[in-house]
Amino acid sequence: MLRSLMTVSGFTLVSRILGFLRDILIGFFVGTGPVADAFVAAFRFPNMFRRIFGEGAFNAAFVPLFGRKLEEDGREPALKFASNAFSTLLLVLGVLTIIAIPCMHWLMALVVPGFKAKFDQDLSDVGAGKASYVVETGTVGARDIYFQIEAKSPEAIRHWAGRIRVVDPQFLERKGDGAGKVVDRLFGTDPEDAIVIPVQGGAFEQEGLEPVGPDLRIDDTGLGRINLPKGHKFAAFKARLEIAPAQDGEEVRRAELKVFRNHPSTFPTTVFMARIMFCYLLFMALTAHLSGVLNTFKIFAMPAAAPIILNLVFLSGMGMMWWKGWAKAPTLAWCVAIAGVLQFAALWITCRRRNARVEVVRPTPNANLKKLFLLMGPGVLAAGIQQINLLVGNIIASFQEGAVAYLYYSERVYQLPLGMIGIALGVVLLPEVTRQLRSGHKRNAADSIVKGMELGLLLTIPATVAMLVIPVPIIATLFQRGAFTAESATQCGYALAGFAVGLPGYVLIKVLQPGYFAREDTKTPMIMAGVAVAVNILVSLLLFPFLRHVGIAIATSVSAWVNVLLLWGGLKGFVKVRRAQKRKFRRMIYASLAMGAAVWFAWKGLGSWFDGSQAMRIGALAILVTLGVTVYALLALLTRATTIRDLREGF
Repeated sequence: MLRSLMTVSGFTLVSRILGFLRDILIGFFVGTGPVADAFVAAFRFPNMFRRIFGEGAFNAAFVPLFGRKLEEDGREPALKFASNAFSTLLLVLGVLTIIAIPCMHWLMALVVPGFKAKFDQDLSDVGAGKASYVVETGTVGARDIYFQIEAKSPEAIRHWAGRIRVVDPQFLERKGDGAGKVVDRLFGTDPEDAIVIPVQGGAFEQEGLEPVGPDLRIDDTGLGRINLPKGHKFAAFKARLEIAPAQDGEEVRRAELKVFRNHPSTFPTTVFMARIMFCYLLFMALTAHLSGVLNTFKIFAMPAAAPIILNLVFLSGMGMMWWKGWAKAPTLAWCVAIAGVLQFAALWITCRRRNARVEVVRPTPNANLKKLFLLMGPGVLAAGIQQINLLVGNIIASFQEGAVAYLYYSERVYQLPLGMIGIALGVVLLPEVTRQLRSGHKRNAADSIVKGMELGLLLTIPATVAMLVIPVPIIATLFQRGAFTAESATQCGYALAGFAVGLPGYVLIKVLQPGYFAREDTKTPMIMAGVAVAVNILVSLLLFPFLRHVGIAIATSVSAWVNVLLLWGGLKGFVKVRRAQKRKFRRMIYASLAMGAAVWFAWKGLGSWFDGSQAMRIGALAILVTLGVTVYALLALLTRATTIRDLREGF
């Protein structure tokens, strides 16, 4: 198991290192601003399906069926089944892609509702008359309130800017401890007994808004902004928009008046990028299918190496952004689309060269195909629990400007150990446990899962402690440069600590799920996943009004541990942890805590280094990582949390 794990983990490590370089450059070019929020939101949508198909539901259903076909009927019948499944997948997802791209505006409105305008009025309906509208929007997590006049010409913007007044703009703050319904705090607009804080005469920074007596006027650029103080506790914003009648003979021009709590460009940029990126889903789902075929034949290298292509394409694209000044949003979007095509091509060629040809044929419904999709349906939810949780977090985070980007960068850090260990273990364990169960070796299959737990916790517990002890220095060293500010590093660091609490849980989910999938049971994990999703939504809504984006990260961790407890409870007659292994788990925790203490004291001693140049920050983090790895390795061996013999035998 360890040899296969190292093959997958080795290529995953290369991919994640290149991925870090990619994200460092993305942070440099777009920081945590509107383009960053748009890119992350647009990329997460097809990427969520990539991870579900590529690392979960499809392989969870396909690999056991393909493995059985291979064992019982031989190579050619198995590859015919694979070709039929491949062609059906191509047809279904091809149709889905054709439908989804023109509907992307509505899909993104569901995925990132916080990016949408909170007030949207077609001014053509007003015409030459007089009108008045009340605007109310929640401000929990908001940085700014934006007013935009959207029209096709500067003349039309000036026409309406002269007629529109923002009357009595004010923020509402709850008294006392901020009591009230959680949903009202997040989406509500008018808390009872609120403290009213007027914008006019207050210490609010404004841009693009001109005072006209007690009112405000949007200037001729068509974009006005009221900046909210950092760390504010405002629950809502309220104002009245009055539109004066046009002068006699004045032409009424077509335009829209909108009010946002995120930058107005964020939503249209998200839709634009998502339309380009969506074909990534099609190619990566097909790539996942080919990966399942190769993994069943114990060919792990190319499936694990394929994600490297994505990072290389990104690095090339951002090189052109720097050299030729290519536009940021289109370049990032096209990098995703092109990478999907190239990854699919790499897997297709590997299958043909390794005598595992999967052909495009006319889809033929049969018993095997029906069973595949019946198993795959519940598996989409069960295996994609983490991605569903992240999507839920993304929806809630869209109500806080910059939060989508904060969660993305912090997620990239904890995904390194998760990808190298958790996902790699899941990829290796599923075919291994399937073969052992097919051969009647139930005890060996259970032992493989326990061994996977041991390997996973051996590596993720110290990683968790490190990310809890020095989250901000990690983020600052990796990303703080260019458009990525110190404030961005701090906010991402807090989110990283929230995600880190759940890291061992994320890995254990990947280890425990093959115990169900190998027995072709996807329904039970589906029910458990549904419970975990409900927990994630509830905890996110409870924590977001108070902890903002950090609450979303913590909710994801809580949900992961709930999922682990449910999965473990369901395997209790099949998988058992012996007393000796329980002692090893405790020793891993003790060694990790001691390592965390050593790293914390070293960080305090090197504190000034992290305030210095980039080279000093990199050097300080390298010292802390080296110290942590050394201390943990020595303590793990001295306490016999693991032994050289155990590692050698596993390899």
